[in-house]
Amino acid sequence: MAGPHALLAYDAAGNVVATLDHMVARDAVDDVIGLVDFAAHEDAGGEHTDIWVVEGATGSKVWPEWLGSQAHDFRVELAGPPGAKHIAALIHKTSGHRRERAAVEAAIAAVEPDAQGARDIRHIVGGPTRPLELDSDGKTVPRRPNAGTPAHLPLIARETRTV
Repeated sequence: MAGPHALLAYDAAGNVVATLDHMVARDAVDDVIGLVDFAAHEDAGGEHTDIWVVEGATGSKVWPEWLGSQAHDFRVELAGPPGAKHIAALIHKTSGHRRERAAVEAAIAAVEPDAQGARDIRHIVGGPTRPLELDSDGKTVPRRPNAGTPAHLPLIARETRTV
């Protein structure tokens, strides 16, 4: 499971009850040192209760897409042997639409790397601050053009870039 993943918590019926998009790792003096790799933790046999405890949840596993609050419209389908289960699919509670892990991972693998060897997969998986946009059936829809933050919203600080 290479790459960043969101963390989904689910109840006994498989309903998604919470999401965690990312967690900042800090050193002993509280300096940021990176992001916690949920997938690597899971691959190494780690339990997600090492990361978070969600009331009413019976389990928590990684998922390769960021769906934001829309994840609550799905239930998880687990696969794998006891002690090594993973989320194989998300099933939309109303429409029954399936978001298959294998299809997401195949789409990621099919993205050609750029000149630096990086793969831009944001259109496939979204991101911690930009979840995928879904329709009422749970299917991905094209992202609306990003016009940035509305100009009338006050800012605490403004970033300036020098090139």
